[in-house]
Amino acid sequence: MRDAAAMPDCSPEKEHLLIKKKSKLRQEVEDLLEQKGFVMERRISVINLDSGEAHYFEDYAASMEFLKGKKGRWYITTPGLRHSRKDR
Repeated sequence: MRDAAAMPDCSPEKEHLLIKKKSKLRQEVEDLLEQKGFVMERRISVINLDSGEAHYFEDYAASMEFLKGKKGRWYITTPGLRHSRKDR
């Protein structure tokens, strides 16, 4: 949810109306990437480098909360492109 200071002329009830639909061009690009074995990963991934264990989160704060008290080497990825599993 956005900060009211960032959008003073928009009420929280109507904010959902401002969410843009995916453009036709963007959809075409994502479809082509998927054909080549790439997909968009919108979540944040947290991966244990020693065991390969992976967890996925919708936001950075949730991933940081998960990592509290964890031991070992952990890697956090940002949303972006990744190879799809069906090509492996």
